[in-house]
Amino acid sequence: MKYVVSKISRCSCKQESDSLVINATGESGRLTIKIYSLELIFVRYDIDSIKIADSVKQASEMLCGAFAENSSSAKNCRACKASESDFSFNCQETDVYFYTECISGSDNVLVSINKENANVTVERNGKIIHGGELGTKDTVLPKEQLRYFTTGKNAKTGRASFFFPLAKDDRFFGLGDKAGYPDRRMNRYRMYNRDSLGYDAEKSDPLYKSIPFFIKHNPVTDVLCGLYFPSPLIESIDFGKESPFYFSTEIAEGPMEYFVISGNDYKQILQNYCRITGFPALPPLFSFGFFGSSMNYVEPDDAQKRMEKYFADIEEHEIPCEGMYVSSGYLKADDGKRYAFVWNKRKFPDYGKFLDDLGKRGYNLIMNIKPGILTTHPWYKELYDKGYFVKDSDGKPCVVFYWGGNASFVDFSNPKAFEWWKNKLKEVFLSHPNCGIWNDNNELELEDPQSDAFKTRTLFSTKMCQASYEASLELNNNLRPWLTTRSGYAGIQKYSRTWSGDNVSDWKTLKFNQFQGWSLGLSALPFYGHDLGGFFGDVPSEELLIRSCQSAVFQPRFVIHSWRENGEPTEPWTYPDAFPIIQKFVLEHYRFMPYIYNCAYEAGKTGVPIERPLFLEYPQDKNVPVNSSHCMFGPSILKILIVDEGKTKTEVYLPKDTKWYDVQGEKLLNGEGNSVTFDIPLDSYAYLAKVPSVVPTAPDLRSLKQGLFKKVEFLLFPDEEGTQFEYIYFEDSGRTIIADKKYNLWHVRMTFNKNSKTGTVEIENEYFGSKNDEFAAVQCAGKGKKCEAEKDSLTDSGRSFTLKLPGKFRFENSCDSQTVSVDSVLKEKRIFKFTGSY
Repeated sequence: MKYVVSKISRCSCKQESDSLVINATGESGRLTIKIYSLELIFVRYDIDSIKIADSVKQASEMLCGAFAENSSSAKNCRACKASESDFSFNCQETDVYFYTECISGSDNVLVSINKENANVTVERNGKIIHGGELGTKDTVLPKEQLRYFTTGKNAKTGRASFFFPLAKDDRFFGLGDKAGYPDRRMNRYRMYNRDSLGYDAEKSDPLYKSIPFFIKHNPVTDVLCGLYFPSPLIESIDFGKESPFYFSTEIAEGPMEYFVISGNDYKQILQNYCRITGFPALPPLFSFGFFGSSMNYVEPDDAQKRMEKYFADIEEHEIPCEGMYVSSGYLKADDGKRYAFVWNKRKFPDYGKFLDDLGKRGYNLIMNIKPGILTTHPWYKELYDKGYFVKDSDGKPCVVFYWGGNASFVDFSNPKAFEWWKNKLKEVFLSHPNCGIWNDNNELELEDPQSDAFKTRTLFSTKMCQASYEASLELNNNLRPWLTTRSGYAGIQKYSRTWSGDNVSDWKTLKFNQFQGWSLGLSALPFYGHDLGGFFGDVPSEELLIRSCQSAVFQPRFVIHSWRENGEPTEPWTYPDAFPIIQKFVLEHYRFMPYIYNCAYEAGKTGVPIERPLFLEYPQDKNVPVNSSHCMFGPSILKILIVDEGKTKTEVYLPKDTKWYDVQGEKLLNGEGNSVTFDIPLDSYAYLAKVPSVVPTAPDLRSLKQGLFKKVEFLLFPDEEGTQFEYIYFEDSGRTIIADKKYNLWHVRMTFNKNSKTGTVEIENEYFGSKNDEFAAVQCAGKGKKCEAEKDSLTDSGRSFTLKLPGKFRFENSCDSQTVSVDSVLKEKRIFKFTGSY
């Protein structure tokens, strides 16, 4: 049976404490619109005959921000609080529509409700950004944006379908962990988290993470908006595959609601989405370094020796390494089954001492833990009797095949089970300060649609990560939790970083994993990475392994992770001739760590992705290719990749009205909507620096134990046209939570007079958080010259900032670099003059 809300007869506007509320009543139901700000509008339909389960309603409330209030890294839900002073509004009625106009300064939003079919249209500054009427009088299309279907006359629940008009040039980005090219147009996606071992990175669907949020962009009409559906039961989202006239979302049961999110650019849209679901939790600094990993280290009986050998090899090869992602083999008992929290004592006779000893050597271990408890687990009966397992529709624990046997899943929605899990995490892992939590195999692929657990299964991974996050904070209340997760839904970013799962060792995966990462970043999951070289399949070729590691020079995660049936892991020294190249890439990753970490800080604060597609970064240029693998990394670096076998050359499109400095070629490039060819041999990598920009680096950095680096070198790229530029450099210990405010902000300002060809660089400290940390200066060697810092500014602790110019630019002392004592900048700002050109 079909239900629609139609024939709206009454409509009212009411100012409440947090929003302007529009209530419209018609036949069969109601329509509620809440305007929290001109950039954040909530729409909900209620149908009189439909009853939505309480568990589903509660899940939807959580997806609207209940989780965010529990996270120290997140803003509260619906933070765009509206009040009478935020915007003025007026409500009007015509024969066809109810209108509500909201005005704030020069910004204008018009929300209209069609009386006949309850369709919603949102216009911003005269352009329709969302909704409108479907089709024309001559097209046979759904006339209502919402239709609800049940499978029986007296059925109380069914399926909701939203239909929204599709413009010719609309493009869609996001949805989390999705395969294929960045633009989702002409595709239909299942929103069901799936264990996807060996997935096809171009075609497989679904994958591990389903985020019911996407960005719609029309480069022709300059329309940009986001849509977020806070329901745990979204079945699919279709972007014009079914019809060229509309895109649609199908939701089992409900609720029938969504957010319309707007902004001046995609970054503002992401920030507003994070205001609803929570901002990304900034991981500790060391998690951005190089890590080893392979299932083949901990599966065999000699697991401890294999791990020890790996770290011995790391030290022998002199490659920086922060630790290891430890797969679940440490839990694998002699009967071949994995028992959560129960270490195999034969493999690890004294695992506590083993963990602590590695910690003393500076290694961090993130421990794989799975939420399924096998029925043969020694604790199964106890947990069964306590009711700690996810239940089926009959109220009995669900039992499914899981990792070599039947198992039940811990019910994280049960407060007592939630606390039990937290306590076990503290006892077994987090009591060792060098341990983090790897939440794995947490997709919860239930098959009982009648159970409450099935209806809210998409929140399972979030609740599991929330338990890990809280346990870590409770044990170490001023240290950032170190978590990763394979599965997730909206809001997962408040607790955990992630990766693209069990990928394949082939060239197609290398290419499409880049796009997969962009999609994660555009879904507020900026802290991701890929298993370099591939997790599943054949050993990667030497060329593939090198190009994979090349891609990670600028990436938030540098991890070689694999599983091989022959027992041999993929390692940096798998190919002797390739090792020096891979070692160089790791060292370059560390050299750029101050910049990478600053990009991460910005992502945690604003939700903006670290890897940024050029077509969204430069929307004014309609010709920027959508399917190119090159992208911005942070605000200042254009990352150039080779992702095709046997190739060394690639073309890079330079958007109109942009300028770039080719660091390797030492030349300025003008972006005029043109393409430039780069030759990138197997033993090198390439990037362009945006002009103007400042890129902080750390020469000779080899460890991420703390973030107040001894030497920071600021690579300066002035604009000869005279554009002023400021870069704010963030630094802290790399471990404490940002709320403690134990950090430094340094302002680096560049000015340049294009007529006199002279400029200045100014560096100043805004806030000093850690009074007890060491600051000092060192001398630096310039290009063929020795640059002496002022004698009275030098101290013994050795911390310094170096300002380095490119091309023919020179400071007044005829040197291309200038070193300043950190201590001296704390006392007063320092200013240096320069002249020159590219």
